[in-house]
Amino acid sequence: MPPDLDAGTYRFQGLDGYDGQFYRYVAHDPFLRKDYWRNMDLPQLRYRRLLVPLLAWLLALGQRPWIDGSFIAVEMAFVALGVYWCAGLLARRGRSPLWGVLFVAVPGTLASFDRMLVDGPLSALFAGFLLYCAEEKWGRVWAIAMLASLTRETGMFLPAALAVDQLLRRKWLRAAWLASSSLPALSWYGYIAGSLPGDGVFPVLILPGWAILRRLFWLRPVALLDPREQALLLVTDFLAVLGMIISLVLAAIWLRKGRRGPVALCVGFFAALALVLGTPSMIEPLSFSRPASPLLLWLLLEAVSSQSWIALAPPLMVSLGVSVAFVSPLWTVVKGVLGVR
Repeated sequence: MPPDLDAGTYRFQGLDGYDGQFYRYVAHDPFLRKDYWRNMDLPQLRYRRLLVPLLAWLLALGQRPWIDGSFIAVEMAFVALGVYWCAGLLARRGRSPLWGVLFVAVPGTLASFDRMLVDGPLSALFAGFLLYCAEEKWGRVWAIAMLASLTRETGMFLPAALAVDQLLRRKWLRAAWLASSSLPALSWYGYIAGSLPGDGVFPVLILPGWAILRRLFWLRPVALLDPREQALLLVTDFLAVLGMIISLVLAAIWLRKGRRGPVALCVGFFAALALVLGTPSMIEPLSFSRPASPLLLWLLLEAVSSQSWIALAPPLMVSLGVSVAFVSPLWTVVKGVLGVR
């Protein structure tokens, strides 16, 4: 940890931390003035994902004592936006906007408000993308695609889908305009590439479908003190992988039913990504589900829209595998409240 951030930072005993700690460093040093990148595992990767840390820095007016609180506020604001945009889309489709709360169950959302990651904000922006594409508000779609590209590399799927859709329609100028939503991110990526040392190859991509099928029959045992926790982890792990496989099959079926346009293309891109992810992304549900969160969100919204209630199960099986990570800390809190040792 950077020495000047060490004071007042809570450390979990026996753990090295999680990705969110690095985005916190970026929020405290978004313009590479303090060399915090030297304390990161993959500095170029972390700094490319600028949007959430930069918003935290801006909300705090650059004042260091306020930045950590601002970071949490930004994360929570994206959760609210995700619910709002999902509710708007479902209301437009004649469903109760209360179903918008399903956004909270998306793996990227769960992981982000627990560990301060950028997958939840990207999922929220994808929800806005779905709504504004349906409303054909292309100026807002352009802005959403631009922000998504600065949130995470996979956010580039949004401008790519928009551009490819227009190219297929032979609308060259419109394709160029929509593709330009990626220019701010590409410019930032170029600046980072010239300012920081390379990260090497990350992530590992392999033969489509191989890693997830292999993962289904390879459950990683974890040395836990309580056998009941071990059993819970193994069961939810298996269900999460199975849920991801069924989700991919379901997405393929629905996309083949004549769906066209930028949304279908974008969902296809996220499905393809889920198919080729390899180690280390396949280690646990918290890792392999986050890149596919926009795909899982789309499935949840389509299931509610079509009233295919059984189709809610596969994405929620993945979410269950992620939420099991909350059991231990939640139980610790409950025991603390009750005074139980």
